[in-house]
Amino acid sequence: MEAASKLKTTKIIVIGDLILDEYLIGEVNRISPEAPVPVVWVRNEKTTLGGAGNVVKNLSRLGVQSFVLGRAGNDSAAKTLDDLLSTENTISSKNTIIRSEKVPTILKTRVIAGHQQVCRIDREETFPLSDVEEKQLLESFSKIIQEADAVVLSDYDKGTLTASLIRKSIDIAVQHKKIVTVDPQVSHFFQYEKATVMTPNHHEAGKALGKKLETNSEVEEAAKKIAENLNSPSMMITRGEKGMSLYISSESKTYHIPTVAKEVFDVTGAGDTVISVYTSFLAAGLGELEAAIVSNAAAGVVVGKLGAETVSLEELLEALEKRGSFQ
Repeated sequence: MEAASKLKTTKIIVIGDLILDEYLIGEVNRISPEAPVPVVWVRNEKTTLGGAGNVVKNLSRLGVQSFVLGRAGNDSAAKTLDDLLSTENTISSKNTIIRSEKVPTILKTRVIAGHQQVCRIDREETFPLSDVEEKQLLESFSKIIQEADAVVLSDYDKGTLTASLIRKSIDIAVQHKKIVTVDPQVSHFFQYEKATVMTPNHHEAGKALGKKLETNSEVEEAAKKIAENLNSPSMMITRGEKGMSLYISSESKTYHIPTVAKEVFDVTGAGDTVISVYTSFLAAGLGELEAAIVSNAAAGVVVGKLGAETVSLEELLEALEKRGSFQ
């Protein structure tokens, strides 16, 4: 596929909520005598990038370079975040990670036993960016936008993507004729006006519209309505085991793309994979429908893995070959 060969020269700005994902992995052999809860004997530990950082990780696996804009605390977890970002394919000299004295680095700890998540422990404080912090990120964004092929807004509703930052960053990107993709939050749903595409799941899209989206016709109607409200050229709704649906405004048509997952093991991070792969291949020259088919194949790979995993370019091309796409 010609687009795949262009990924190594593709550059994408990722702006959003940076999170650390910690995994404590072990086994359960007994119940605690202190309370009726399982005792997890931890056999392995790992810490990885989550939130917008998982988008960065996904881009890196494809060979795509990224600029990272976000916020972390002024704490030891921020050092871990820096170290992990340094291992990815980021243009570190142009990253802007604000150090906040008020907001700690977000850390989500998942305790896993026998491939089953026992519990999750969240350490976070959610405050919107201050005016000074927002100005700093926008100044950095404005300096690097010309070098980028696309922008991903990764919104986990942790305070980085304020309404003002969303509006101003999209406006700047559109002025420079850059692709803008959004992994949205319901609380900001209709603030991403003029984005190239938004990629909510069917629960998020339904909640934003105040209705359940179950049938193809309901999804088609919702995708069209959201795209029209946002003045966006396309709209993607991911639908779990039903795959995804892509509405293209210029065609006034919705395409339903069935899932290719053989076995769903863990859906954690699948949305990050979808938006990362879709944005990368759109920036590398594929059309909207082709890029959606590729991102759907990528999602089919990652849901067969444990945790917020990624798909390598080799795995993706192999999945596409098996599917019979883009031979």
